[in-house]
Amino acid sequence: MVLLVAAACAPAAPSPAAPAENAGAGAAAPPSSLQALIDAARREGQLTFIWGEGTLGGTEGVRRLAEGFNRYYGLNLNVQFTPGPSMPQMAARVAQEVSAGRPTSTDLLVGYASSMAAAIQAGALESVDWASWAPNLQDPRLLAPGGVAVTIQTSLGGISYNTAKLRGDLVPRTLQDLLRPEYKGRIASTPYAAYFDLLATDELWGKERTFDYVSKLAEQAAGLIRCNETERLISGEFDLLALDCSQSDTLQAKARGAPLDYVVPADAPLLLYLYLGIPRTAPHPNAAKLWVNYILSREAQDILYETNFQDSHLLSGSKTARDIESVERAGAKLMTITLEFVQRQDQEEFFSRRAKVQEILNRR
Repeated sequence: MVLLVAAACAPAAPSPAAPAENAGAGAAAPPSSLQALIDAARREGQLTFIWGEGTLGGTEGVRRLAEGFNRYYGLNLNVQFTPGPSMPQMAARVAQEVSAGRPTSTDLLVGYASSMAAAIQAGALESVDWASWAPNLQDPRLLAPGGVAVTIQTSLGGISYNTAKLRGDLVPRTLQDLLRPEYKGRIASTPYAAYFDLLATDELWGKERTFDYVSKLAEQAAGLIRCNETERLISGEFDLLALDCSQSDTLQAKARGAPLDYVVPADAPLLLYLYLGIPRTAPHPNAAKLWVNYILSREAQDILYETNFQDSHLLSGSKTARDIESVERAGAKLMTITLEFVQRQDQEEFFSRRAKVQEILNRR
């Protein structure tokens, strides 16, 4: 069965320290298990990350997060980030590396539920007892079953479009709208068929409706691009991208003055959890665990929103929660996609349908 088809740091005070949120006069020392992880991470001396440039704020986001991470724990780790393949491709790579017993090329795997489920099914991710030591992971809603992944951001699946090309009634409000003749040759989709595998589940659109829709969309589409290739919408090469993985890149470009905007389609209003997981053969597992705990701090969540226009709506102070409320006020009844959602599907059937929608789009 085909499971997956693709498409720095800053120096800080050298002495050990409790996390910033626990520091100050009279603050208790970090728990011994947390301190042991801090000491072990100091010995590891490094973190290595590979994910898409548009994820977690890209180069600038990782740089700022690395500075905060080192301050938070009193460390001076070298954090190396390399922009890399799509989430499905990285999940496949990590699974292959773990299966071969090799150190993985990244210390953390980042992905939405479908990609993470494939890595979990391949036995590629470590099960971690987060609640026993991680102060920022005490909310069970943040944890995937078995502690194999942690949700750190919330995304809204949707349609990104060029506002200089599409205005008023030309702005699509549903996925069905994209099949209208006026959109033919103006649409981009993704080589990994983002989220159509989810729509193909029996809980949402089902197999036949989704396959039929994707076949018609493929006839309308002018090409396939990755979700972070917003420049190709800005340049006018394409007028729309559907489905886009999240609001992040579009809202970043819009904030810079680019003619882009984002709409959540009324017939597929998806709310999706983005996850981090630690590969079982990660080169720096202790530092990776600390990074996950840090990324759920309010400081890190604010950095994520400033550089990526997304945080986790499950946490107090979330700005994405306000964005979600705005979508719901417009009448959308959001469908929440978690790892549990994917894992309760028949796995063989789920990945078979996933492969099928990818095949349909890639043979256009």
